[in-house]
Amino acid sequence: MWWLPPCFHGGNAAKGEGRDHFDPNPVSPAAASARSMSTATSSTITAPSGSDLTGSINASDMSADSIQRPQQYPSFADRPANLRVFTYAELRAATRNLSRSLMLGEGGFGCVYRGAIKVNAGAGDETPPPMEVAVKHLNRNGLQGHKEWLTEVNVLGIVDHPNLVKLVGYCADDDERGAQRLLVYEYMPNRSVDDHLSGRAIGTTLSWPMRLRVALDAAKGLKYLHEDMDFQIIFRDLKTSNILLDEDWNAKLSDFGMAREGPTEGLTHVSTAVTMKLLHSDTLYHVL
Repeated sequence: MWWLPPCFHGGNAAKGEGRDHFDPNPVSPAAASARSMSTATSSTITAPSGSDLTGSINASDMSADSIQRPQQYPSFADRPANLRVFTYAELRAATRNLSRSLMLGEGGFGCVYRGAIKVNAGAGDETPPPMEVAVKHLNRNGLQGHKEWLTEVNVLGIVDHPNLVKLVGYCADDDERGAQRLLVYEYMPNRSVDDHLSGRAIGTTLSWPMRLRVALDAAKGLKYLHEDMDFQIIFRDLKTSNILLDEDWNAKLSDFGMAREGPTEGLTHVSTAVTMKLLHSDTLYHVL
């Protein structure tokens, strides 16, 4: 079963620790007509133990038509308190109509743009400056992109760690061109580790002490996912292009589209399909 993003209520995922969640005054359900996403695949995501999940959709019951015209579910308005729901119009405005001059990256999943969103001020407070964000606009065609969009909302909507990229919010709108699926992340100005190692980030190099720090930061993020929560999340896509650097050069894991829940109680392992590119994997991994 696919678990809808709004069914995740931001709670205390870490063992024995209270955590503050980002809550930039989410818009009301009436202001953002968010709709559910379904996919015609037999893959499943189950509810992590200890989480507050309610309601689900059986993805195998959905037709391909439902990808382009998602069915609306009442539970979608009951979104996580720590995620903000955006309209497609809001995110187009935030990225200057998805301007190519603001494009940060492009891949099979779609494009990522730099943008700025408004942050609502509290009563009597001055209007805060816009927040810089990275907006991922997923391709409308293909089941895999929709599946990964939903997985990212499910996972990043309930985790909170300084070495994991923060998901600010998401968009699940329909327009005349079909379903629009977007993700809004905190902006990481120092790009990815891969950009620095490959020379695409001109003018900067990663010293060996910095590389060690990056490795330790990535390990801390993985440890949190694997050991420090009431349930386990298996990242499954660790590579230098998925390790981003913030303004202070702290490393954070990104791109949780391949993630899945770890072993349930009483089990010691989870079997998964190969997800990494052959170029990055050990030959024996495929032989065995």
